[in-house]
Amino acid sequence: MKTSFSSLNNGFILRSHFHQSLKDHLEEVTSIATHIYDSQNNDSEKRDIVKKICMAHDFGKATSFFQEYLDFQEAKEKGDFGRKNKIFGPNKNHALLSALFAYWWLPEEYNLFGYLIIKRHHGSVKDARDEFDLTDDYSVIEEQIQDIQKFNQKELENIYGLNLNDFFEFVNESNLKLIKKRFRKVWQLNNFSVEDTLDFNYFYSLLLTADKMQLVSELPTMPNQKPCLFVEKYKDHIRSDLLVENPAIADSQIFKIRDEIFREMKEELDRIDLSSESFFSINVPTGSGKTFLAYYSALYFADKLKNLYGEQSRVIYSLPYMSIIDQNYDELIKIIKFNQKTDEEPKDTEILKHHSLSEIKYESDETEYKNYDARFCYDNWQSRIITTTFVQLFNTIFKVGDNSIAHRFNRIVNSIIILDEIQAVDEKYYSIIRTFFELLAKKYNVKFIFVTATMPLLIGTHELVPRKKIYFESLDRIRICNHIKEDISVSDFKDILIKDIECRNDKSFLIVLNTIKLSKEIFEFLQKNTSRSCLYLSTEIYPKARLEKIHLIKDCRKKDPSKKFVVVSTQLIEAGVDIDLDVVYRDFSPLSSINQTAGRANRNGVGENSSEVHVYRLKDDEKGRYFHNYIYPAFITDITREILEDKEIVQEKDIFSLNEVYAEKINQKICQDKSIEILEHVKNLDFKKLRDSFELIKNEYAFKRDIVIEADSECSLIIKEISELKRDKLLTKDKWEYNFKVKNLFRRLNQYKISIYESTYSLISDDLLKISGFDTEYLPLKSGTRELYSPSIGIVSEAKSIEIL
Repeated sequence: MKTSFSSLNNGFILRSHFHQSLKDHLEEVTSIATHIYDSQNNDSEKRDIVKKICMAHDFGKATSFFQEYLDFQEAKEKGDFGRKNKIFGPNKNHALLSALFAYWWLPEEYNLFGYLIIKRHHGSVKDARDEFDLTDDYSVIEEQIQDIQKFNQKELENIYGLNLNDFFEFVNESNLKLIKKRFRKVWQLNNFSVEDTLDFNYFYSLLLTADKMQLVSELPTMPNQKPCLFVEKYKDHIRSDLLVENPAIADSQIFKIRDEIFREMKEELDRIDLSSESFFSINVPTGSGKTFLAYYSALYFADKLKNLYGEQSRVIYSLPYMSIIDQNYDELIKIIKFNQKTDEEPKDTEILKHHSLSEIKYESDETEYKNYDARFCYDNWQSRIITTTFVQLFNTIFKVGDNSIAHRFNRIVNSIIILDEIQAVDEKYYSIIRTFFELLAKKYNVKFIFVTATMPLLIGTHELVPRKKIYFESLDRIRICNHIKEDISVSDFKDILIKDIECRNDKSFLIVLNTIKLSKEIFEFLQKNTSRSCLYLSTEIYPKARLEKIHLIKDCRKKDPSKKFVVVSTQLIEAGVDIDLDVVYRDFSPLSSINQTAGRANRNGVGENSSEVHVYRLKDDEKGRYFHNYIYPAFITDITREILEDKEIVQEKDIFSLNEVYAEKINQKICQDKSIEILEHVKNLDFKKLRDSFELIKNEYAFKRDIVIEADSECSLIIKEISELKRDKLLTKDKWEYNFKVKNLFRRLNQYKISIYESTYSLISDDLLKISGFDTEYLPLKSGTRELYSPSIGIVSEAKSIEIL
């Protein structure tokens, strides 16, 4: 599908952009939006609404004020600096007049939506009640209408096939006051629903997508979705390699049940009626191949949906943390390369990695896209398979009316969404997520696959591995040693650790603490008191170094099994980090977190004895608080204590039943306040309040600051390039090229970015430097001979405050 910038002809002289007539722009935007709509729906009434919204969105560009502004901007773009800069007034703006035209033109049921969508198609929609203070703008609107009547009414009437006199008579000061009153009356008499909110965001996304897409010089051709057989063939290949690498693994229970689980899931998939079911779960033990199971089932569904509805489905694979997206993405790359028998990287039309650390790039079989085109295709999820974070996915659903996000909402329609490690979602959002998901399934034909080893009771699902309990109870890889009956001081905990570590040189250790402060203290203690190789992980270790350490742990297990690391970490190690150590020590946490940490031990079940996971309840003697109280809600830890209090040892076979009890108790005690608050915003179309209320990752404890660690020569070079680019901005003619370069440089720089609390920031603020021309601060490794940042442990300070994660 190609877009075109038309020459001005056939008597139509009004322009929307430098090289395109207003008529052609409106018609092409409408064509793109209705094409997307037709591929997803068969509702002719709503199709007409989409058509009118798109045709109306730039109505206000017909003023001579906007046309003169366009002439001036074109001259500037061509480098005609002989012309003095000119300040244009509000009469050149087009969105409000276009919104009023949509309000007049659309059926009453949809004119509120049309007005809000068009008024903010160049910005984000505010709370609806704040969008109707129109009387202050009346003089501008009146001037614009008089201008159109004088110069361009006939051309507009030819574009729309309408007599516009009725509209111009409608737009008077008295009617504008009535519009405001009417909507206040609507708010009082009718409560808007979640269904209304999703419909609004869908219409909004269609306009935004089409309006932005129309400027892309050539749209990529989407390939067919990958077949599920790709996953199975690659899984069998990995299985064979694993047996060659480690023949002893064939005797492990987890190795045996992987094939059984996969076979059972395939049989269950054949029984599913996708026309009536939408929610599925893969609830299987850690290490049983959840990624393969998830991709196979999603691609299987995609093939079935194509046969049912005739359209290709998009697969969206979402995970809680950026640190595990690369791991997942790389696995899919290997699946595709192996099956297509090529070393060439798959194109972005096939698979796209979307998060704040990934480079903005976009390439199809035909074209390598640049600047605006690449940015749009990347952000708009123009791909068959997208791997992204929970934050990006949930923002796409819940950040209703946000111009920078909402344009891709229509990409969710008819898609298959995989939510891996779903237990990482904050329980307070369960109710509102359930409400939105149920409507997405019912109204937008979205299929959901929840993947986890500790399934929460978020929503009722069809289990794709029905005999899951048997598999959980057949394993004996780990045992949880429960020491929480008595509190333990940090000093005593250190003694226990050092004694165990020194006695068992043949074992690797993972120690997971709840705060950065304590994790640093334990790490430094072990470094001084043991000769073992120690590694430290927390969010104070910048992302690039974090990944390097994780790869070091994994590679060492394969290449030098005799080397046994002692790893000290915060809870960031929990979800999806594919490392395998022998003995685990965990500061007390919710049962779901304990289970996730336990999943880092003896993943392949090799050896005669099960691995130990020791759980202690550490107390901060200085402050008289338990460390778990700094980060976890009391009701969740209370439930965990209640479940574990009479159990000294928990065998792996017992974990499944405990998880069921835990999930049920959590579900009974979840506070509904956040969901009630969001539903109240939905009722009033308070879109800004809704967006602000849904923060999937939100720090509840203190204000945090982002800083960059100037850790190596690559980071120094990026900082230098950014500074030079800023200085050369005035010489850059193409603003999109400049913005694209800056954006990608900062994404590369994000590999060195960490978030710290205000208390830590204040301690190091005098040593921070600024990137010239940007509000970004960075910390060198040293200031003279004084160390500021240690690659092994993070920020060097005497901070007394508690740091989380």
